[in-house]
Amino acid sequence: MTVQMIETRKEQAAARHFARSAAYRLLCQATMYPSANVIAALREEDLPQAQAAAEILDETFSEPLAAFAKELQNSSPDALQSEHGRIFSHLLSLDCPPCETVYTAREIFEETAQLSDIAGFFRAFGMELAERERPDHITVELEFMHLLTSKEAVAQLHHGSAKARLCRVVQRKFVQDHLGRWGRQFAQQLAGRAPEGLFAATAALLDAFLADEIAYLRAQPEVLEVNTDWRTNVSEEGCSTAECPLVQSGDGNGNLIQL
Repeated sequence: MTVQMIETRKEQAAARHFARSAAYRLLCQATMYPSANVIAALREEDLPQAQAAAEILDETFSEPLAAFAKELQNSSPDALQSEHGRIFSHLLSLDCPPCETVYTAREIFEETAQLSDIAGFFRAFGMELAERERPDHITVELEFMHLLTSKEAVAQLHHGSAKARLCRVVQRKFVQDHLGRWGRQFAQQLAGRAPEGLFAATAALLDAFLADEIAYLRAQPEVLEVNTDWRTNVSEEGCSTAECPLVQSGDGNGNLIQL
């Protein structure tokens, strides 16, 4: 009986981590450039998985997820691509910056150090970005958490509690030092730029989920505001909207490359 209870607890814990992973995956895809392939994947794979996961996650996730699902159903890739260009432009938008160091770095050397720290998290788990990808983009950071939570679930079931705890420690550290410091601010900026439609629903879902995750992980991230005073020449960071490495992660399908 005791062994059976232990196995049940392990399965319940793993189910929650898989559910968290599905939510991170949905948000990762939702913050990518809305190509036809991305929208199809959201509708056919990511949203159904997240809807199944909503039964396990906190209730605060269900309502914004339902609003997201409704907007996704009524959205076309062409309209979303036009809206994406309006919100983010072909440059690194300072009205709604999708990259961490715009919020957290106060000068170029601090930005370099922070980018190096984020890349160090990826390397520690045998992962690297495709060429020209920014490690601090919201899509990339969400995908990294998707991978970490998935690894924790698998470790919980098959590799023992020590490896599962390691995944949890890294999650807490990454949220506290990186994603939790700016992710909700990005969501609020996005909501200001997109008061309605799919991007507004994405902003609400991201804000609600990250609030739950910060509490669940017992992380205590420093809350920061956008700081752009030292960024006097953002044009050097420009790129075409459809192929911009700021909006597409990994192999072009929203995937970090896992070695």
